[in-house]
This record gives sequence, structure tokens and C-alpha cells, in this order.
Amino acid sequence: MAILTSMLLVGLGGSIGACLRFLVSGAMPSINGLPTGTLTVNTIGTFILAFFTYSTIGSDIIYPVTIGTLGSFTTFSTFAYESFHLMEEGSFYLSFTNIASNVTFCLIGAGLGWLLATLI
Repeated sequence: MAILTSMLLVGLGGSIGACLRFLVSGAMPSINGLPTGTLTVNTIGTFILAFFTYSTIGSDIIYPVTIGTLGSFTTFSTFAYESFHLMEEGSFYLSFTNIASNVTFCLIGAGLGWLLATLI
């Protein structure tokens, strides 16, 4: 695949992922001050990324999906900002809960993605 075609497919995937993140993250309510939208997109994205990474699906589809779509669907910077903002407001328990939840659920998502890829 030519580099220009790959870049266009990654860009197209990025556009799709950004729109999906906007929809999914915006649809998730904050639970007791915990920003669950970012937690949701990061967990779903990690699961899908692990599945594609460990599957035998060809690279023609992996790069647009993993780098493009999932790269813009998931967000480490928003997770870090939200965690910091909670600390800034003095909500240390919520900040720690946000950090622990994102790490825990994303590791579980990666494990489940790996498991699904190995079962198929």
C-alpha cells in the first residue's frame, strides 16, 4: 500500500473515531462527579485495539482502524486533564478513582481483546 493511500485511510479513520468519541463520550453521564465518558471510550478502544493487534487481520485494515479510528476515539490527554482537574478542585478521591478505573478497565479491555482474538 502506498504511503499516501495509507495516510488518507488513517486520516479517514481519525475523522470517524473523533466523531464516535464525541457521540459516545457525550452520551455518558458523569457518575457522582466521575467523568465516565472518557473511561468508556478508553475501555472500548483498548478492547478493540487489543483484538485487532492480536488477530490475524491484515495490515491494510489494521492501520486505518488502530492508528486512525482508535487513535482519535481514545484519549489519554483528556483522561490526564480530567484527573488533574479533579485534584485541582480538591477531589482527590475522585481523581484517584478516575485514574484507577481507567487503568483497571483498560487492562481488562486489553485482556478481553486478546482473549477474543485468540479464540477466533
